[in-house]
Amino acid sequence: MRTVCLLRVQVAAETKPASHLLEKFYSGSERVRMGMGQMRTMPLASPAWEHAEHWQALLDTSGEGIWGLDLEGRCTFVNRVAASALGFRAEELLGVDLHELVHRHPARGARTECPIYEIFRGNRPARQLADTFFRKDGSPLAVALSSEPITVEGRVRGVAVALRDVTRSRQQDEALRKLEKQAAVGQLASSIAHEINNPLESITNLLYLIRQTETMSDVQEYARLAQDELARVTAITLQTLRFHRQYSRPVEVDLAELLNAVIVLYTGRLLVRGVTVELKLEDAPKIFCIEGEIRQVVNNLVRNALDAISEGGRLFVRLHVQRDWRTGARGVRLIVADNGEGIVASILPHLFEPFQTTKELTGTGLGLWVSKGIVEKHGGRIAFRTRGEGGDVPDRHGTVFAVWLPVAPAASV
Repeated sequence: MRTVCLLRVQVAAETKPASHLLEKFYSGSERVRMGMGQMRTMPLASPAWEHAEHWQALLDTSGEGIWGLDLEGRCTFVNRVAASALGFRAEELLGVDLHELVHRHPARGARTECPIYEIFRGNRPARQLADTFFRKDGSPLAVALSSEPITVEGRVRGVAVALRDVTRSRQQDEALRKLEKQAAVGQLASSIAHEINNPLESITNLLYLIRQTETMSDVQEYARLAQDELARVTAITLQTLRFHRQYSRPVEVDLAELLNAVIVLYTGRLLVRGVTVELKLEDAPKIFCIEGEIRQVVNNLVRNALDAISEGGRLFVRLHVQRDWRTGARGVRLIVADNGEGIVASILPHLFEPFQTTKELTGTGLGLWVSKGIVEKHGGRIAFRTRGEGGDVPDRHGTVFAVWLPVAPAASV
């Protein structure tokens, strides 16, 4: 019984079926397992299928780019979609080290750091990884790639890779993130205007009292109070500037200081609504992150909690050291909780998807989606628990969001 394998390799100047080489490793009665589904050797139904062109035609019918690599990283087969997406002709890719040609990132460097080659080191398949390749003209190509090992009798002989061009969807995601940031800026500007107006009103009243008083001791007391109110305005302004400050690289950030700064922006709103804030910030190591992005996450969570709390409610903010239970990596855990009405059950399965909101008039539905992306970009995780009013325990309702962030910067930051 003869066999044929869905591979092509470049041998000298001639393209031949990969079975030409694989005959060295397995006999015709043995099986070949290949990723992206299960492929086994089979008897030839027709002599026509002995021709590599028929296998290539089958590959070219796929709507996704597909190629294969041997253990040295050389391209053993490629379909039309993959070659076209990368701007090459198929003949230019066969037999070539594809990592060096289209996947080498200046920051990543060596092939040993390439996610595709994780298969060779640990026989671990990849599923829909977001990555960037480079076309023949040097332009970037945003892709989602999957890869699985090609094994012969339990031994890895190569890897099969499938990729999908996600450039357009990535651009759309980026546009949505910008939209959310613009919405957040508008909401923050409204809050800041309210916060600044309160001390300015106090200063106006104190200046009036200074003009009316006849004793120097009263003048000095009123002047001291006015100075305190001006200091409050200065603090709010500085925190606002820090909120909008942009960093392209991760910096060392004290999360406790950042949390306090965000709470300051909502002081007036908390007082007017009689909301009690319970801060419990333990000593925690500074983390390396893009400060503006993490500040945006914290602001989103605090603002959402305040929107859910009724007058006289409670806001809980916690920070403590915690290791990742899966990897043992050092990190910190941030908790923002409220005793509001909880999240509507119908939204829960889609909570971190775009345009999911309980604030129909004022919300964009992008805040949690953006926040999740930022947290995961930093190598962290975000989770939540919620309980609505009218449950088994009437006094226990609200929502808890927990964010874990590593101390060391993630490779994607």
